[in-house]
Amino acid sequence: MKRYNFYGFLTVELNTRHRGYRRYFDNEYLRIAQGDPAAATAATIRVHVVDDLPDARPGDIVRHTRYKRLFTYRTLVRGLETDQVDIYFGRHWVDRVYMNAIGVFLQAQVLEPVMYYKLLHSGVLFMHAAGVTKDGEAIALPAYGGTGKTTLSIALLAQGFRFLGDDLLFVDTTSGIVHPYPRPLHIFTYNVRSLVGARIPLRYRAAVYGKNAIRFVLERVLRTEFLISTRIHADEIFPGDVFGSAAPVGGIGFLRKDGPATTTVDVGDDNARELAAEVARSADLNDSMRDLVSGDATFDERFTRLELDVIESLLRRAGRLTYVNTRALTDADRARFADLVHGQG
Repeated sequence: MKRYNFYGFLTVELNTRHRGYRRYFDNEYLRIAQGDPAAATAATIRVHVVDDLPDARPGDIVRHTRYKRLFTYRTLVRGLETDQVDIYFGRHWVDRVYMNAIGVFLQAQVLEPVMYYKLLHSGVLFMHAAGVTKDGEAIALPAYGGTGKTTLSIALLAQGFRFLGDDLLFVDTTSGIVHPYPRPLHIFTYNVRSLVGARIPLRYRAAVYGKNAIRFVLERVLRTEFLISTRIHADEIFPGDVFGSAAPVGGIGFLRKDGPATTTVDVGDDNARELAAEVARSADLNDSMRDLVSGDATFDERFTRLELDVIESLLRRAGRLTYVNTRALTDADRARFADLVHGQG
């Protein structure tokens, strides 16, 4: 059994002897799990990789998911509303050939959505956002997928910022502290050219372009979209110490693809809930959580209210939200990015 304690907020246990799953989880989570593995947390999620799912009990969530018209995954979630959640995940023959295909589904469609839900109960937002830090404060960059979180956060390294993560962050809305989530970057062909200052080794470049060729074939055979990334840790492709430490939130820059370079909105009673709903819509773990617990209107209502409460708490603490059009930013804008996010345009 492997245990990962995320900053004292949450523990994830992996129960399997399969080395592929253990390597995948270690690669994703060892750098993030900063708490004592033996210490208790408010909630524990136990992941069991099994040949056969256990018999369902009342209250269990059982899903057989046909994914991308290619794989069928079997999942049972038990104890979702308790402080000890069990996820049973049925083994798939592909885990003998290409572990990442299985690991990504288990992580993004099952485990991390459950993490998102359980963390909300502790006032922690598992935020769909990139993050950077400078001068003792953090800037969170929530965004819809494909808006430029990775590209912008990496570009800001050249401006003296340090990297907190390019896709997810732990934000403790009670203390206002943003905690790093330095899991591997998901590199695609366009990133090979767009990541400022990156030196991507040849073996990784070959993997990126090889997977792009596989994606091309799969999309035409199965007639569905595929995103097949190569996973690389930031410190493997950037020189020096690129990672930052936990810091209080100093600003929130909501990324988009249109409008002026920056537009700052003060958060108040008249707009806090609406802005919270907008940030929630840009997330994806919440949608995956709703898919997992499909057809339960009572859960959906309770989940939505909890989520909006936590996001609104963060926005009120920050005091403002700045919309950032990543396509309109100039080099000068990036050089004074912290001022722009603070509304000092």
